[in-house]
Amino acid sequence: MVELEILATSTVPDLFSDCPDEYTARDIKYINCSIPVGQSPCVMLKELHDAKNFRKYFLATIPLVLSAFAVVFNILFGLLTIVFWRRNKLSSKQRYTFLQNRTLSTIIALILFYIVLIAWKAGGFQYTSATIFILVASLTFLTHSGTYLGMTTVLYMAIVHPMSHRYLVTFTRCFIAVCIIWLISVAFSLCIGLLGATLFYPETAPIRCEFSRCQRPFAIAVVCLLSAFFIIVIAFYVIMLYRMHKRQYRMQRSNTDRSSNNVRTMNRLAINLVTFAVASLPILIVAIIATANLESLASLGLGTKSPCKTFKNGHLFWEVEVLASIAATVWVMTMILDPLINIYVDRQFRKASVEIWHRCISRLQRRVYDIKDHASTSNS
Repeated sequence: MVELEILATSTVPDLFSDCPDEYTARDIKYINCSIPVGQSPCVMLKELHDAKNFRKYFLATIPLVLSAFAVVFNILFGLLTIVFWRRNKLSSKQRYTFLQNRTLSTIIALILFYIVLIAWKAGGFQYTSATIFILVASLTFLTHSGTYLGMTTVLYMAIVHPMSHRYLVTFTRCFIAVCIIWLISVAFSLCIGLLGATLFYPETAPIRCEFSRCQRPFAIAVVCLLSAFFIIVIAFYVIMLYRMHKRQYRMQRSNTDRSSNNVRTMNRLAINLVTFAVASLPILIVAIIATANLESLASLGLGTKSPCKTFKNGHLFWEVEVLASIAATVWVMTMILDPLINIYVDRQFRKASVEIWHRCISRLQRRVYDIKDHASTSNS
């Protein structure tokens, strides 16, 4: 084997004689692979190298680093929410019930995302890791959609029907709504994850699902359902904003203080709409593209893993990794921005956060001063 590698470094096989700069010693294992008619081995080798380089730097490194920031920011936001909840410093406990649900969903999704990356680095993408990847995407999409629907309803009731909001929108009912969102999301996501992974790994999946009778209809149904749900949530947002603006215009002259509060509420809702759209759209686009190219992508899971199979499907691996990395990067970026945006748009939450920050800085400065004072006393 050592002699073979030494020979590979000194001579370029005839198969790759047109691309000596692209060829490396590790590519010796591809010299016995058959080349499909009309394909260039040099082009295939370049596509495979592009896929491996992309996987190394973009698919794992960038989302991994960004997700670390996302975990820290969401944990801090969740802890601050609990502290302010106990001190009665929240502008609306009902709305923050849904925000805590979204924070919990984000942290769980990021932990599962780490598990997927570790499993992928350890043994490549298999049925189990593909199941978790699809589960994370669908669980995040559904729980966040339900959360935004709940927050929109709470804000709408507070502006348009303030008396009904006071008596009907209680913490208990919001908590029940959150539990229902989780039950539906987990059940639906498990179904999508278990069946969705069979689209890419049909031979190793515990569930038998033929391409024409099961895989393709299931993929089309899931994409249509997710698209419909996305459109419904966006439409619901737009309708609620329109009705809030109508209500705001009518009461603009009567109550200036309440009018300014309502404007801030509507601005917050508009920002939430943009955040939801940016976070969900990449997942939806990846699902649509994967369904459109389902037959070719499904071939990656057929047969046993071998160097020749990897070599022949380099362009497919590159397409899958580009789609996955773009979706993961945009998704993680929104996870970072979500808590920061909510702190910024909520003036009461922001003010309480600044107070805690100044208090922590003051304690740290006092601690440093005490240490220096103790050191100077000991020296004297």
